Amino acid sequence: MSRFTRKGRSAVTAILVTIVAGFGIIVPLAAAAPALAADDGLAARYGQVRNKYDIARYQWYDLYAEGIMVKAGEAGKLLDQAKGLMDQKKPADAAKLLDQADKLLDVRDKSVLPQYAATDNLKNPDLSKLRKSTIADYKARDMYGLTKGDIGLGFVGKGDDGLTYEIMPLVNYHGSGGIVQPVAFEIMRSDEFGKIHMVLIKAKPIITLETASSVVWYAEEGGNYQLYSVSKIGDDTWTWVEGKGKDLGGVDVAFNIMGKARSTYWYNQNRDGYVLYPNSAFAGFEEIGAAEGMITIGGKTARFKNAFLENENLFNGPKPYSEINRTSYRKLMTIYGNEWWMPFRTDQLDGFLCFIGASRDFAIFLDGQVIVPTEVKLTPVTANRSFRIDAKTPKGDLRILVECLTSELFYYEYGTVVTGTFNGTPLTNGYGALEKTPLGGMSGVETIDQMGRGEISISAVMDNLQKNFPPPLLGSGKIGPK
Repeated sequence: MSRFTRKGRSAVTAILVTIVAGFGIIVPLAAAAPALAADDGLAARYGQVRNKYDIARYQWYDLYAEGIMVKAGEAGKLLDQAKGLMDQKKPADAAKLLDQADKLLDVRDKSVLPQYAATDNLKNPDLSKLRKSTIADYKARDMYGLTKGDIGLGFVGKGDDGLTYEIMPLVNYHGSGGIVQPVAFEIMRSDEFGKIHMVLIKAKPIITLETASSVVWYAEEGGNYQLYSVSKIGDDTWTWVEGKGKDLGGVDVAFNIMGKARSTYWYNQNRDGYVLYPNSAFAGFEEIGAAEGMITIGGKTARFKNAFLENENLFNGPKPYSEINRTSYRKLMTIYGNEWWMPFRTDQLDGFLCFIGASRDFAIFLDGQVIVPTEVKLTPVTANRSFRIDAKTPKGDLRILVECLTSELFYYEYGTVVTGTFNGTPLTNGYGALEKTPLGGMSGVETIDQMGRGEISISAVMDNLQKNFPPPLLGSGKIGPK
């Protein structure tokens, strides 16, 4: 009697289905007992190589550290051929093609990347100018020669319904010197990965309250509204944001959240001359902390405690004091790519990863200390869904897994869950907001502005979000302005 019993085959089948499904692929398993192990092994191998190809498609790797996966297009064709051979029950021939595709996906080329003097704060940290934020910083229209881009909020947390939610409310300045319309806030939920509940308010926000310790922005149009309040109580920053309205699909949504900052991350450690891409720079800060509140989608309300909140006060534009560049930084991200922007918090520490193009910046906040890693490595796990961060610091190593549970495609934002350790100590209750604008993607700033002005069809934009993501596969062509 065969030692590979029916019970044993069922167990192996369950394990392999789990492995393959982890790559986002559902592969039917053969029922014939003698070929089962071989077929399952080939299916798992196909899933592994396919995921590697999808990592190239979604640009789910550190382009400037590793080089471009220039042979991915050739590998994709071999994958399609291998799948055809698997369907024809020719496993040996399929396996050879999978091996060839796998080797092609190991090829990296840095020669296609632009060479420029990007800021690297991992090599040259200087924390002497770090300070607490002030309400005057939030009111400011410019900083280090850069004009204000936006006041923005990131919120991620698990509701009492067991689902993870993300909210993105913004007040936009877009380098204009003043507040601009429209206002768009978005709500995402983990059981609707890729779906956006966007409320578009075609009105210019006004500052309804401004004191020595607070500022409140408010916008309302057609029954939709958003209120955004930032206050200083002592040195602490408190943020309260609420909004309500019908999303672009007619669903009633609402939210009301409040949070207190625990850490302040300054772009370029509050120094001048932060170069992200050629002739482009950032200034300002992000404040990270815990939040609580409630979110309603279609009459269903979820409540939150100890969620993640970060408050963005961003100034951006051309290289300071240079000739004015009319191309927005968001548009530049679609030209140069490699954005890995992620504030995160756990019960034990906060952090901010900011790899944009060839620039490098990362800060960890622990017990009132700012820790700058000496080395940081990003390792993709599942394309468009998860990756690892390994960072070496003088205080110990940070090792975390980042899993994306919500997705928003205007700004390429993900609501994430963060697990792992710092210096061997487990991190708990971890959440973050990942922004991952791909090279060749859509510039959300210009698109939403055009929607608000009625210059492009809202329905056409919404219909094309998923169709145009990921953007065309990168190849051996030179990266940069064409």
